[in-house]
Amino acid sequence: MILFENVDLLIIIGILVMLSVASISMAIVAFFKYSSLNKKYEMFMSGRDAESLEQFFLDIQADIDHLMEDNKKNKENIRSINRIARQSYQKIGLHRYDAFEEKSGKRSFALAMLDYTNTGFVITCQNIGTGTLIFIKEVDAGTTSVKLGPEEEKALMKAMGQKDED
Repeated sequence: MILFENVDLLIIIGILVMLSVASISMAIVAFFKYSSLNKKYEMFMSGRDAESLEQFFLDIQADIDHLMEDNKKNKENIRSINRIARQSYQKIGLHRYDAFEEKSGKRSFALAMLDYTNTGFVITCQNIGTGTLIFIKEVDAGTTSVKLGPEEEKALMKAMGQKDED
């Protein structure tokens, strides 16, 4: 009957045994995880194909340096291309019309070609039946020193993106 009098002591011992078993099982799991991690670490530090990890990182750094140099060259090339593109004719406006109310179709036209700064020219080709008249007028920053005809004005506005109607 002494056993039943020390029930509190039995409960405490039972709890301690269960905690011990849990602690031992957790220690075993931790040991296996540590062993697995240690194997992975050793593989990582030993290198690939007898190549040292340090050499691997040096090669990666050399590749990065090469890519950075190529990136600088590409940026310079893009800037150069942008400078050239700004000087080239990149805006075009075409307006076709009948010069003298002919009934044979729109065979006359005004063509505006402008660069990035709206500088360029307007060329007008008028078909008069017996021949063709060609005029060219310079455009500087979207304006001309010579008055433009209505067809030339339409072509210039189309080129500058302000109007798109026929």
